[in-house]
Amino acid sequence: MNRVIRGAVGVAGGLALAVGLLAANAAPAAASTPDNQSYALNAVGHFSAQMVGQATYSGGSPVILPNADAAGVLDTGIVTDTAGAVRASSRVQPLSVVLPAHGSLHAAAVSSSCSFNRKTSAVTGSSAVTGGRLTRPGGKPMVLPPSAAPNTRIVVPGVATIILNRQYTGPRGTLTAEALWIRMRHGHHHQKLVLATSVCVRADLAATPPVNGRLIRLSLGGLGLLVLAGVAYQLTRRRRKMAAAA
Repeated sequence: MNRVIRGAVGVAGGLALAVGLLAANAAPAAASTPDNQSYALNAVGHFSAQMVGQATYSGGSPVILPNADAAGVLDTGIVTDTAGAVRASSRVQPLSVVLPAHGSLHAAAVSSSCSFNRKTSAVTGSSAVTGGRLTRPGGKPMVLPPSAAPNTRIVVPGVATIILNRQYTGPRGTLTAEALWIRMRHGHHHQKLVLATSVCVRADLAATPPVNGRLIRLSLGGLGLLVLAGVAYQLTRRRRKMAAAA
């Protein structure tokens, strides 16, 4: 029986080694391969937050949060981020941003989306601001266009620079669509907010399924069955020898 236990330990050791190799091989691939993703908020400056509410095709989708608040600057409602094999989307509803010099920006919702067309092999993006309104000191409220042209820039002197439907291409064939980009400068404080971002790869990711937690668990399950089969074989062989000796 000791030999059987030692054999099982040996196989289990091989399993542990295989798991280590699998994890080591999976991590670099995930890190180096572009992925469809979306997130509600990026912030840099007086306060920082990276990819709040991030959903990815390889990691998990959808992601739903009750809010993406930042004390004293940003107040939001429900955040919904999704990412699939050929598309991604982000939606924040509603939101309110406190701007310098007693300015503010309000919207019932901001959203962005992008998609890869399997027929044309093109990737496109779009953004929307629903019920957007900008207030500024000493001026009339400004109604924001609901479907602005890509990279529509609004400059409010002494308050903020705002870009609606910001879009740009990145390395390795990615398109990024941002519903609302805001840069504020007030005294020594600089703050940038990016709301409702979607990123799509110029490829159909369904053609090459990602190596994610689910696939790793399935792989481990297969290896586990091999371990159990090996132990069962050793036990059966041992019993036959004992029966023959009797």
